[in-house]
Order: sequence, then structure tokens, then C-alpha cells
Amino acid sequence: MKVTWCWLVCLCLVAAGHQVSSAGDKKKAAVKSGSPENEQEKVEAVIEDVNAKQLERLLDEKDYVAVYWYGRNCRQCDKVLHELENIDDETDHFGVHFVKINDKKLSKQYNVKTYPALTYFRNKEPIAYEGDLLDEEQVLEFLTSLEAMDLPDQIEEVNAKILEKIVHDTGYIAVLFYRPQCKKSEKVLRELENIDDEADQLGIAFVKIADEELAEEYSLASLPTLVYYRNSIPVIYEGDLMREEDVLEWLVQNKNTASEEEDMIEDVTAKTLETLTSTAQHLAVLFYDHDDEESQRILTELENIDDECDQKGISFVKIDDDNVAKEYGVDHLPTLVYFENKIPSLYDGDLSNEEQVLAWLVEQLASDTIEDITDEMLDKLIKKSSHLAVLFYDKDDSKSTAVVNELENIDDECDQKGISFVKISNPEEAKEYGIDDVPSLIYFENGIPSIYEGDLKNEEKVLDWLIHQVESDEIEDVTDEMLDMLIKRSKHLAVLFYDKDAKASVDTLAELENIDDECDQKGIVFVKIDNDAEAKEYGIDHLPSLVYFENTIPSLFIGDLKNEESVLAWLTHQVESDEIEDVTDEMLDMLIEKSPSLAAFFYDKSKPAHLAVLKELENIDDECDSNDIAFVKISNLDEAKEYGLDELPALVYFENRIPSVYEGNLSEEEQVLTWLVEQKNSDTIEELTDELLENIIKTNEYVVVYFSGPCEEGQKCDSILDQLEEIDDEADEHGIHLVTTEEVELAKRYGIKTFPTLAFFRNQDPLIYKGDISDEKKVLAWFTDQGNLELADQIEEVNEKMLKKLIGSSAHVVAFFYEEKNKEATAILKELENIDDECDALNVDFVKISDPGVAPAFKLATLPALVYFRRSTPIRFSGDLMDEEGVLKWVTTTKEQDVDVIEEVDVATLEKMLDDHVNVVVYFYAKGCGKPCEVALNRLENIDDDAERHGIQFVKSTSVKTASRLGIDPLPALVYFEEGQPIRYNEDTFEEDNVLDWILEMHHGNTMKNVSRQSLMSMVENYDYLAVVFYTVGEEESERVLRRLELIDVEVQEYGTLLVKCDDYLMSKKYGHRSTPALVFFRHGKILHFEGDLMDEEEVLDWLTDPENMESMDRIERVNRKMFQRILQRSDFLAAFFYSDVDCKQCDKVLEELEHIDDEADSAGIDFVKIDDKDFAREMGVFALPAVVFFRHGHLDPVIYAGDLKNEERLLEWLLIQKDPTSDMIEEYEDEQLVECIRKMEFVAVYFYNKQECEQCLSILDELENIDDDTDRHGISFIKTQDLNIATNFGVHEFPALIYFENQVPSIYEGELTSEDVLQWLIQQKTEDRIETVTRSMLESLLINVQYLAVYFYKPNCRACDQVLVELENIDDECDLFGIQMVKIQDPQLAKRYGIKTFPALVYFRNGNPLLYDGDLKNEDSVLEWLSDDENRELADEIEAVNSRMLERLLDESPFLAVFFYDNDCPDCNTVLAELENIDDEADKFGIDFVKINDEETAKKFGIIHTPALIYFRKRTPMIYDGDLLDEQRVLSWLTSQDVFEIKDEIEEVNRKMLDKLLDENEFVSVYFYENNCPKCQEVLQELENIDAETDNLDITFVKIRDTRYARKYGVTKFPAMVYFRRRFPSIYRGDLMAEQEVLEWLQKNRFKQPELNLFMYALGGITSGFVFYTIFLLFCFKGPHHKTA
Repeated sequence: MKVTWCWLVCLCLVAAGHQVSSAGDKKKAAVKSGSPENEQEKVEAVIEDVNAKQLERLLDEKDYVAVYWYGRNCRQCDKVLHELENIDDETDHFGVHFVKINDKKLSKQYNVKTYPALTYFRNKEPIAYEGDLLDEEQVLEFLTSLEAMDLPDQIEEVNAKILEKIVHDTGYIAVLFYRPQCKKSEKVLRELENIDDEADQLGIAFVKIADEELAEEYSLASLPTLVYYRNSIPVIYEGDLMREEDVLEWLVQNKNTASEEEDMIEDVTAKTLETLTSTAQHLAVLFYDHDDEESQRILTELENIDDECDQKGISFVKIDDDNVAKEYGVDHLPTLVYFENKIPSLYDGDLSNEEQVLAWLVEQLASDTIEDITDEMLDKLIKKSSHLAVLFYDKDDSKSTAVVNELENIDDECDQKGISFVKISNPEEAKEYGIDDVPSLIYFENGIPSIYEGDLKNEEKVLDWLIHQVESDEIEDVTDEMLDMLIKRSKHLAVLFYDKDAKASVDTLAELENIDDECDQKGIVFVKIDNDAEAKEYGIDHLPSLVYFENTIPSLFIGDLKNEESVLAWLTHQVESDEIEDVTDEMLDMLIEKSPSLAAFFYDKSKPAHLAVLKELENIDDECDSNDIAFVKISNLDEAKEYGLDELPALVYFENRIPSVYEGNLSEEEQVLTWLVEQKNSDTIEELTDELLENIIKTNEYVVVYFSGPCEEGQKCDSILDQLEEIDDEADEHGIHLVTTEEVELAKRYGIKTFPTLAFFRNQDPLIYKGDISDEKKVLAWFTDQGNLELADQIEEVNEKMLKKLIGSSAHVVAFFYEEKNKEATAILKELENIDDECDALNVDFVKISDPGVAPAFKLATLPALVYFRRSTPIRFSGDLMDEEGVLKWVTTTKEQDVDVIEEVDVATLEKMLDDHVNVVVYFYAKGCGKPCEVALNRLENIDDDAERHGIQFVKSTSVKTASRLGIDPLPALVYFEEGQPIRYNEDTFEEDNVLDWILEMHHGNTMKNVSRQSLMSMVENYDYLAVVFYTVGEEESERVLRRLELIDVEVQEYGTLLVKCDDYLMSKKYGHRSTPALVFFRHGKILHFEGDLMDEEEVLDWLTDPENMESMDRIERVNRKMFQRILQRSDFLAAFFYSDVDCKQCDKVLEELEHIDDEADSAGIDFVKIDDKDFAREMGVFALPAVVFFRHGHLDPVIYAGDLKNEERLLEWLLIQKDPTSDMIEEYEDEQLVECIRKMEFVAVYFYNKQECEQCLSILDELENIDDDTDRHGISFIKTQDLNIATNFGVHEFPALIYFENQVPSIYEGELTSEDVLQWLIQQKTEDRIETVTRSMLESLLINVQYLAVYFYKPNCRACDQVLVELENIDDECDLFGIQMVKIQDPQLAKRYGIKTFPALVYFRNGNPLLYDGDLKNEDSVLEWLSDDENRELADEIEAVNSRMLERLLDESPFLAVFFYDNDCPDCNTVLAELENIDDEADKFGIDFVKINDEETAKKFGIIHTPALIYFRKRTPMIYDGDLLDEQRVLSWLTSQDVFEIKDEIEEVNRKMLDKLLDENEFVSVYFYENNCPKCQEVLQELENIDAETDNLDITFVKIRDTRYARKYGVTKFPAMVYFRRRFPSIYRGDLMAEQEVLEWLQKNRFKQPELNLFMYALGGITSGFVFYTIFLLFCFKGPHHKTA
């Protein structure tokens, strides 16, 4: 029987096993096939079953493990397991490994006794789940929540997914990104774990993560790094992570900032924004300008939708950073950009409409559109995105629109594959990538582009291609433009030049694709290109070929391309080695053409000596790279001979294609490096051999050659070369090469026999300079003259620089663009040269240009092309270029169409003009401007041609948006642009002559300006220094003098003198010159005549800049930096006043004071000047204006005056001391003079000494006199005294002693009297908020003289005392503002007098009356509140004095305040004050605070002109008393009278005394009794105030009182309550106080009960009288008999 059962059990197990196996097979099949019918099985999750050993291994290997404990035959366990398997995938997603186990023995070890159960292990630490296991959401939350991860005394470890969740769920979280096994990370972790608990208590979660990929994604440069997430927005900590206290403080500050700005859009830095764009799925960024009103207005609007954005999951931040804005292509602020998964979208609607903005953001969140971006955004995305698809399209093209609609169907699929998809409508950007036809699609992988060549309307194929690009390891195919871009951008680039139709190329490509991934790992970008022409540019004739580029320098691979291992090893070697790259001759030619700085080493690789030199030079390859000098080598003897190199090895440096040969020892690599760096950085003219020079002349259009002949250092030819080097840069700017040679063979071939000589080669045609070669300015003018640039009977060849210069300076330019060696172009040129002269006759410049790459620069798709640039606007010829007559007719017509009006330009043309032209004048105006603009334009058209003659373009524009972007507001506006920089004309545009003067001045800069009669008269009046050359037009002598003086125009201007010329004979005659030329110097309007040689410009310069000629007797001379230097050289003593006319309010006042001592300084031999130059001031150590600085001839360091600049006497004294330092002694004062000095001086230090009884007093005095100047500089007066009586008054009994007085408040110095310590202490006392130290005598004096005095008692070596002192010094300034003087004293005996037994202690003296503070002295706010509290300040029988700030506080706090205004010079004030102090207590009883104030400004504020005066404030409402202030009872009656007391529409507050007075004076009074902290009382009060006016009409006085004890006197026990008094007789209201109408009716009823009451009383009296009389009648009229008998 047992056998049978066993057999049956086995059979069941086999069947079950077969079933499980089948299920497993089905599941595998489903995974492979992906068939729909198996989809459910495919996604089902099963929690893995483990045994004890497997679990132990899991806990060792995994950080997060969830273990489900279950038992056999447990239905509940199965039920729970079914639920938990629903969350298995989610736990995997968060990195939590979920397993189940049935092991009772093991479960007991973890305290699991009942099943089912769940334990969560984090780093082997178990946590038991105590919730409902059937609630899988709750279980998932437990496994992934921060609370579950909390480990005592350590920062919890998380992974990327859990971090993402807790950042989203947690408001404040600090995350430490660290690197495992990193010592620095371990140290930081140990430090930060000390503050983990504190952070938790503050509500800040603290976790750590070791995920370098995530750190890289967050743009964290180095680890460890702390990132603080505040409402999901990251902030990076930039301090020292080893200082945990600083870290904690930073976290708290950021948390507090967040709570303060909860409803504000968060401000972020550039680094934070970069992190946010990388990590946030949905991000809105407002680029704004904090100082711009529009930005602030928009920001205020958008903050209304911040919360809604948060609810939608959109993080909203703002950034004020122009550079970051430009990176994203944001030119105008404010601008809103939305980022979704790193992809930006620009909002182009109305930012002030927050509803519209919110709708757009929500739409972006929900829509599947491909985002439109700018070119700057594209550049940024290419750098940051691993996978990026870019659609180049034309938004106005229907084909593009159709393609966009199709491709938007696959946008979501691309997102799922990690491909960012964007689109851009920018033809120029497309051309950069070699795209001529749009729409086109380019895929970028880590910056490497690949172009899609299929049908863009077939979105499925596009998607397949994109996915293939992501998943495949193919080498990307690029165009020639893309290759050029990659060469510029990539540090390491490998390029395979191949032919896709050749088998050898295909086979090689297949091999090399095996090493593509390895190249990626090594940082090598690998691409391929199928373009024969591009290959030939690099000298590649055989395909396939591999070229490696490092920092744009190519190296050719020589080995077997099919051996991928060999190729990979070579590429790796290229990356890691410091070798100089080997190039071919074609590569060298290309590098010379493209590289601005190139060093080429020519050698013979077969010679060991050459290789030894090469080895030395390779030591400086990296240094050359760091200086942006490309370094290559070439072993090609023929190429060397082309450059005239007969002896090898040789080193040639090329700068902008111009070579220079190194003539030193090539084995000395340090010397070589120095020479190369000097060549790059200095403006030296390159020296060439004849062979190199001949090559340069042949290959360049314009070359100026200085043939010096054999020339030694120090000779004249050498000094001329130095002069010419001054204009080397200007020559470069004009596209003209300036070179030199000492060799004479080539010179002789051109007929040059004398040296030195200067020759200008224009397209190889020489022109010899006949003037003075040493005059570099004339030389520059000669070879840049348009006439010298032209060649007779031929069209001049120009380069790109020269063409742009020509277009900028000439209104009419025709340019023929062509390619060299093109037969068609040659034939066309032959025809066009027939009409060159005719074009000259039309004043049209005709040039040709064949520079490589010039076509794209001028946006020309095909060559040859003929373009007419009319006022910089290009017009392309579309006819037959071989028809010269047709071309000439077109040129003539185009020229004639240029009517004499200012040309209107559109936005695009204007932008191009601003980009291309050096000089443009634009008149910006709005379309609806009307008559003013029309008149201005008509006037300006009169000077249009004049401006054009000087090479200035004059246009007009109605583009308000462009003007706004350039910051030009309001319109209309005339703006001059020089190299794109706007300068606005601020005068009247109707005066066209003045406008032209200004334009020419802007254009010519330093050239001598020609002025009219009116301008000259204005200049004489307005300019301090004006030099005028009077001349006659056409007169030879005048012209010669003008040319001479123009040489010094710049220098004269540098000295602050304007040099102008005037051809007005009447003005010349007026100023005393009947013959010309003549020079007149106007100095502040006064005339000086030059009587020297006008042809000697140096003599003229000396005369104009002579300080004696520039000096004026009655004012301080204004000079500039240059003039200052000149005066400094000639003066023994010079005082300079640094100031600013723009942003210095007090400069004018100070200058006015200084003018008073100018003559005294002059008579003392001190020259005095003024200079308006902030930069120069800073160089002299002056950082705040105004300032006076003293200079002594021969001394390098100036001395800055640190006293009161408005005190001219003190300043003059200081200047005299600076001139004669021997007089600089500490001044001695005695008796009243000393007391007066302490009283008047704000900051004064007094040295008390006794030279009879004190041996060391004099030696200390000598030392202290060394710091006298320093204390003066800091504004502290230093004096000395031997007055023993005054010393005793201040408690000085031992000598020497030092006391510092600040506003008469003394502080005694307690340290050693050394100069350094004393100076530091004095400066500290003056600059810091220090509480003054006093002695007992000083304190006694202060108690007599100071009304409010706070005294801090402390003792030495008391830590608590020091801590409290730090806190109290924080409120010292506030105490000053409240009129409370605070001092400190160290005197235990004196402390006992005031009952002080423990230290520290604070005593508050009010007129000498002490009050001891018994609160927490460390709480400075409580101390300040106590000191400024009215009750504590109150003085018996005296009206308290207040200052303006205290008065403001009292007005806020006191409902009834009487203020007595007085001043010290008022004779009646003291008498009145004495009377008013008699009623101070009475006023207090009525709840009226009584104060006095002596402040003229405050008095004026309240309309008080004469004192004494009394103002009564009822809840800040002022009433001025106009009665007799000496009658105190009348004043009191006025203060407490009902007329003064009442406030309209408000129930007045009273106290007991006031209420008693009101009950005495009024028949009918209604009183509302209420209490503190009673919400119902306030509600009732609001209702009752609605009937206050009606009660006034009933003649009922309505008041309120908050006094519960007083209320009980009238039987009131419950509050609120209302009592009506009729002749002091009370009646309590028993109804509902909230029903104000019922209350009013009750009051009316009580008010008018009086007649009824009187009648009732009369009746009652009558009845009572009748009853009395009746009783008497009965007693006397009805007596019985017994009465009678008796």
C-alpha cells in the first residue's frame, strides 16, 4: 500500500514538473515571438523563490532586498503573494530585489513568527513591515520610501530610481554624490553623518548615492559633491564639505529661504539650470533682468501660476544671467523657455497674460509636437545630447509642413528610444551642415552628424532608420561641411575617406566598424566621407585612406587599413602620445590657409641628427597647444625648397599665412617655445627670405614690404621697423600683409636700389613709397588710400576683409565672386574689364574676389556671381555675365535708382548691416510718428550725402522691436553704430548741422574737428580747455600746418584739451589774428596766443600741455590722467581731488569748500588739481568718491585723506602736515579747550599722561605719534593732555591712560599701549558696533548727564559674559536710535551697590533710577524690547524725551499721545515744560501718554514752524492745541474733553478715569464692556460700530472699555456686555448684542423714558402724600373715648 502511494505521489510530481516545464517553454516562446496571444504571459511577474544559502548570498551582493516569508498550506500566504507579484516589476525598477522563502528556522532568526510576513533588508539591516500585505501600493511605498531607509547615525544609501522618487516626493532633501573607495569621500561621509540627525529634526532628508553616470548627467564636475533639492529644484553646495557645521547652516538657510519664498518662482544659478535641464522632465525657465521694470512686472504676473505649474508637474524657475540667456539664443528679456526632456521650446506669446502662458505650458505638456528651437539652442543640444534628431525645414514651405505633420507621429516613439527630436527653420544654420534643400533630417550621436537620405514623408522608415542609428555600431557618414565643423569642434577625430561604390572601401569599412566602439571609449570621434574633392584638399589621391585630426591637425595612417587592431593601436598611440603630427604637402597648404597660428618643422626623416632635434621639440608640443599654436612636421625636401629653406632642419612659423623663419638653435626647445609664443603675442612684422617673400607676393592680393637692406640693431633702419610695427595691426584689419626682408636680390628685380625702401604690391604690381618712412601714420594713410589700392585698366582683386571694409565705406560697390582656374570665370572677367573705367566714371567701385569659402559668407549658392552693394544692401545680377553692355546698363540703372533720400531698411537688412558694417547711422521711428518725424527726416536728408562721403551709411527703420532689443527707448531716436555698438544722439535732430558735426566726430574719433562760428562760440563758453587753429581753405601754408597739428590731435585730447580748426575769417579777426594760420588757446574762456613755430608740432604740444598755461587762478584745475602725470613730474607736492560728475551727490559741495583753500595750498607750494576718473582713482587706492590724495615727488605711494572733506580748515592743516611731516605731532589740550574738543569732535582719542611722575609716558607718547596720521586717515582725532583734574573726572588715576570718545561717550583702553594694538583698537571702536567700556567715574558722570543709560556689568574670564556681550552688541545701534546709551563696566564692588550678585547683569538707568533686567540676556530681541518698552522708560513727574524713531513707534502703539515740541534755543520752552509736567501724571490716569521731542525735521513733518507747540494724536490723527500752554489745567481739560476725545465712525476706547469724567459730564452714556482674547467681543464691536453715528444723533456718548474688574462694579459678570447710564444710573442690556438694530431701539427707548418717569414720580409722590395725610386724619380725627378721658 505504501509503495502505491509513493508511486502516485511521484507520478503527480512528474506531471506537475512537466506542466511547469511547459509553462516555462511557453513563456520563453512568448518572449521570443512577442505574439499578442502570449502578451499576458509575457508581462506576468513571478517573485523568485530562494533557499537559505541563496538568500544569504543575495544579502551579501544586493543593497536592497525584500523578503516575503510564507508557509505551506497557507491560503492567506497565496492570496498575499498574488497581490505582491503585481508590484514585482516596480520594485525591480527601484533596484529592490524581491524574493520569497519558506524556511521556518531562518525566519525565527529574523524574529518572524507568523506568516505571511515581509522583511526589508537595506545593506543587510532588516526592517519588518507592519502594514496590510494585501495593499500592494502601501507595500511598494514602504519599500521605496525614505522612512523605510532610515538607518540610525548614518546617511542612507539610495540608487538612481529611488533618488528620483524621493526627490519628487520630499520637499527638502540633501544628496551626497560620492565615489566608493575614495578617501576624500569617506572623510566627508564621516563628517556629514554627524549632522544627519540634526537635518532630520529640521525636516531635511539626507541620503548618499554612488552613481558616477548620474553625477555626470547632473554635470557634477568632481566628487564628492552635495546637492540640496528644494521642492525638486537642485542647489549645489560650493563650500568645504569637511566643515559639517557650515554645511548644516547652509541647509537651514536654504530651507528658510524656500519657506519665505514659497509662492515665488525660484531664482537659480547657471550651474543649477544646467543640472535642471539635464534632470527635470518638465521645466519652465524665465530668463529676466532683475533691474528691468518689464521683467519685474512679468515676473509678478507669472508668480500667480507657479502653484498651478507645480500641480501639473512643471518646475518653474527664473534666472538673471545674460550669458546663459545668449547660450540658449535668448536675445530679448524677459523670455520664457520650456524644457521637456532637455529639449527647449520658446514661448512667443504675451508674457503678461498669465492664463495664456499657463495654457501654453499645459499644451506643451500634453502635445506631441516636435519642438522648434533657435540655432544657439541647437548648438547646446548637440553638445549635451547623446541621441538627437534635427529636422531642418522652412516654416513657410508646404512640403516642409507636410513632413513635419508626418514626423510628429513618431515623436513619442523617439522619446521612448531616448532620441530627442527637434526642428529648426534657419537656412543659414542648415547651410553650415551642407544642407541646401529643406526639409532634411540629421541625426547626431554624441555630436556626430548623419544625414537621412530616404523619404521623409514615410515616418515608419524614418523611425526605423533612427532606431538603427541608435542601436548599430556603424561609422557615421558626413558631408564636407559637417566634416569641417567636426574638425573645428572635436579634439580627437578619425576620418575615413572612401568610395562607397568601390569594393576595397566597402571591405575596409566593414573591418573598421569593429573598432568604432573602442574609439568611442577612448574619446575618438569616428566618421566617414565619400567625397573625392574633399579628399584631394588633404592631398589624398588613393581611397580608402584614414586621417586622424587632433585639435584640427591631420595625421595620415600609412599601414594596412584592413587590420583593425593595427589601426586601433595607431589611433590610441595618436591620442596618448605627445608627438608632433606628420603631414603631407597638401595638408600643410591647407593648414597654412586655415590656421591663424602654425609652426611647421621641415626635416629629413632619414637623418638621425634631424630626428634628435625633433625629439627635443616634441617636449614643447603640449605648451604650443596651450598657447593655441598648431605644431606639425613634414619630411619633404621639395616643399622646403618652395619656402626657400636650403638647410634643414628648419622651423617656420605661419601667422595668417605669413611665414617667419626661426634662426636660433633648434635643440634649445625652451628658446624655441619663447620665440613661438612671442611671435604669436607680439605685433612684430614677419621677416622673410626672398623665396618666401616671392611666394607671399604671388599668393596674396595686397602686400606691403619693408626692404631694409642689411640692418644691424640700433641703426636707423631698425628704428624705422619699430615704428612700422605700430601699424601692423591696422594693416591686418584692412587685409594688407606687412612684412620685411634684409635680402636685396628680389628688391633689385623690382628696380629698388636704395635702402630702406617701402613697396606696396597690389596683385603683384609694386608701388614705391616716396614719403618719410619713419612717419608710420602717413605710411598707413598711404597704403590704405583707395586710390593707391586701385590698379589701372583692371578689376582689383580683394580679399574678404578688404571687401567688407570697402562695402562699409563706399555706397556703391560691384563685386565679382569667382573661383580661381575656372575657365568660365576667366572668360567673364575678360569681358567685365572692358567696363571697369565706365564704372569708375559712375563712382562705382568694381572689384573681384576669389577667396575660398567666401560664397557662403555672402550667402551665394553658386559661382561665378556679380553683386551690386548699394549702401551695403546686396543686389545680385541675374542676366548674362558675358554681355558687358547689359552688365553696364544694369550697373547704371541700379546706381540711378539710388535717390537722394534716407533709405528705409527692413529688420533682416538692418541686422545684416549691423553685423557687417563698421559705421551705420539709423533713424528709428514708429510708423504713426507723424509730422515731427517727417520734419526731422527732411532735415536729415540734407546731410545724407555728406555722411556718405565720409563712408557712413545713413538709413531709417520703423522696427520698434529691434530698437527695444538694443535698449533704445523712447522713439524717435538717432543712433550711430560703430562695430555694432550703439551711441544715441541726445540733442535736437532738427539742427542737421550739429547732427553732422556729431556724426563726423563719432566717425573720425580723434581727427581734428572743423567747427562753425556758432559751434565755436558755444565751445569757448562751455569747454575748460579749447585750442583753435584758424586757417584759410586752399591756402598751402594752412594745409601744411593742419597736417602737422593733426599728428598731435590725439595726444592733446589725452591731456583734456580739445583741438579744433575753424576757417571763419571774422572769428579769427575777432580773437586777434588777421592772418592765418594761427593758434589760440581758450582756458576757461580766457585767451592765450601761441607765438612759436606752428610747423613744430612738438613745441605746440608742449605749449598746450604746459601746466602753467592750463592753470587758472580762481579755481582748482580739472585734469585728466595724462595731464595729471605731467603735472606730477613737475610738482614737488601735489594734491588731487578725485570726484565724479555723474553719480556723486556730495562732490559739488565738497569741491565748493576746497576752492576756498586752493590759494592757501598754492602759496604753501602745493599744487591742487581735480580729476574725474574712477578707474584711475581705484589704481590710487580710492574706492569711494569724493577723495583727496596727496602726492610727494619721488615717493611712489600716495596718501589718502581720511577726514571730513567739508572741513576745509582741517584739510588744509592735513596738507601742510603732509608737506612737512616734522610738524605732525599729537596736539596738546588743557582745561576748557580739552572739554570743548571732546564735546565737538565726533571721534577723538585722548592720551592722559604725567611726565613728572611717569617714566614711560614719554616713550609711549613717541610711539603713539607714529599712528597719528593713521588715526586721522580713519577720521579719529588724536590729542594728548596732562590735565589731572579732567583725568580724575573720567576716573583716570594711573598714568598713562587712553580714552576713546565717540559722540562724547567714553571708552577706556585696557590693553598694552603699543602703537599697533592701539590703532587696531581705535579702528575697531569706530567701525564696529562695540559697546563702550567705562570706569566708575565715567559712569557716575554719565548717570548725571544721560537720561537713558543701559549698563552691562561683567567680570573678566567669564565665558557667559563674552557670549552675552556679542549678542548685546547686535542691538547697540538700535538702542542709539531709541536714545538709549549702552556701556559696559568691570566693577564688582559697584555692581553690589545695585544688588548684583551674579554676572553678567544689565541695569537700566532712567534719569539715574536703576531697573535690573531679569530676563534672558542672550536673547537680544527681548532685551531691546524691554529697554524700549514705554513702562520701563517712564519717569516719575517728568515728561519723557523721545527721538523721531521712538515717536513713530509710540504713534503706532499708543492710541492717545500728547507730544510737546520744543528746541534748545527757545526761551519759553522750559517754562511751558515745567507747567506741563504738573499734569503729566493726570494725563497718564486718563490713558494719555505725554512725551517731548526736540527735532526740527519731525516738527516740520507735522506742520510745526514755531516752538513751543503741543499736538494731541488720537490713533495717529493729529490735533494742534492753540490755547495758552502755560495754563496747565486748561491743557488737561482740552486733552480730556469729549470734543478732542471723539473719533468719527468709531467707538472710543477709555480707561476708568476717563469714564468717570464722561459720566460726570454727560447725562447719557452707553458703555461697551469687553475683555482680551475674546473673538465674540470683536465681532460684537464691529456690529455696534455701525450704530455709533446714530447714538451721536441721540446725544448718547458711546464708548468702550477693556476693564473686567471695573465692569463688576456695575454688576457685569459676563462679556461682552453693554450698560446704559442715565445720570450715572446704570441699566444693563439683556438682549442679543449682535443685532445692532435691536440695541439701537433699546437705547432710543431708554433715552426717551424721562417724561414718562417724571409723570410716574409725580403720581407716586401724590399718592404717598395722600396716604400720609389720610393716616394723620385717622389718628387725630377718630380718637376713642379712652383717649378723651385721658
